[in-house]
Amino acid sequence: MSPGACWLALGTRGCRRPRFYKAGAIRILGMKVHYIAGVAYDSNVYLLEDEDPVLVDSGSGAYADATLEEVSKIVPLDRIGRVVLTHSHYDHIGGAKAFQEATGASLLLHEAEAAPLMAGDSSMTLAGLFGKGLEGLEVEPLRTGQRLRLGATELEVLHTPGHSPGSITLYDASSRSAVVGDTVFCDGGVGRWDFPGGDLSELRSSVNRLRELGLRNMYPGHGSYAEGDAKVHLGMAAEYIAEAY
Repeated sequence: MSPGACWLALGTRGCRRPRFYKAGAIRILGMKVHYIAGVAYDSNVYLLEDEDPVLVDSGSGAYADATLEEVSKIVPLDRIGRVVLTHSHYDHIGGAKAFQEATGASLLLHEAEAAPLMAGDSSMTLAGLFGKGLEGLEVEPLRTGQRLRLGATELEVLHTPGHSPGSITLYDASSRSAVVGDTVFCDGGVGRWDFPGGDLSELRSSVNRLRELGLRNMYPGHGSYAEGDAKVHLGMAAEYIAEAY
């Protein structure tokens, strides 16, 4: 996890120097997961490549041009019809407008956080914490249990609140893979719950729910991802949050 992101998570075992790169594609059945690591406070961005490619999260916008350049090397930007935001914190949504303008994509966010983002609420989105203003964005509200078809892949929207009221996980049951936002991180870290709308009890429940899924692969909002051993990291997170709080 990059030094800038450390203050967003609790329980992480260490931090590494920030760097910007795209890892090789991770093939999960019919879908390829492309990982673009966040720099400093920025979230990771994931390109889920299938017949109908989807971007997940957008970072703060500070590196939007570089991110879009990386994405364009993989798929034409005009093929991307949806940008899914795992929650409305500024380090995940600040680049959403740039992504939308470059691709023409719709922005999707859980219904519990759609109104603050549409209103440009700098408190709930933490834009003020980053010293930024926020223009309201048009978003399509996502519902708990909604399914997003990308082609051969179908992702289920799981509501995993705690870090924020509308935090979501995108879950592929066939491969037991999930993009988990800031709910949980590798090495047993969890998202902070002391921001507006955060809730420790809900976060604990969300971590335990993800653990019960028996995940193999896990793609968090900051830091590295886990392939094959996601249940180990989730177990560490569940143990940390139970023992420490």
